[in-house]
Amino acid sequence: MKSILLLLVAAMPLFAVDTVFLRGQVKLPDGAAPGKGVDIMLVCGSADPVRMLSTGKNGVFNLKAERDDFNHIARALPTTSMALSDGVTYTGRCVLKAALKGYDSSSIDLGSYTIGKDLKLPDLVLSPTTVHK
Repeated sequence: MKSILLLLVAAMPLFAVDTVFLRGQVKLPDGAAPGKGVDIMLVCGSADPVRMLSTGKNGVFNLKAERDDFNHIARALPTTSMALSDGVTYTGRCVLKAALKGYDSSSIDLGSYTIGKDLKLPDLVLSPTTVHK
């Protein structure tokens, strides 16, 4: 019985995960850089957003992530040595958003994103927040 179990385990494909840096950019609707640093947030379901990193004034950032054999993001990693959480598992759809006071951001759905050969993320676009009266 043990030999059959060992054979089954050995026959299972091993899914390798490697760490990559995905290039991204935050832009204004006209394509211009934001002109100030912008926080990049990971938003998962109803959990509180987690700040992953900040951009420079040019809006450029590099997101550290693990990818699986199918070029999907297995996990986004913070760029600092701090862990995202202490054993907390995020459930639901996770997206990346830019955060800058006075602006709303487009998002990147990490669950459905396939990493391209160029390791480039779609642009995050900041639009001025509209105030409803």
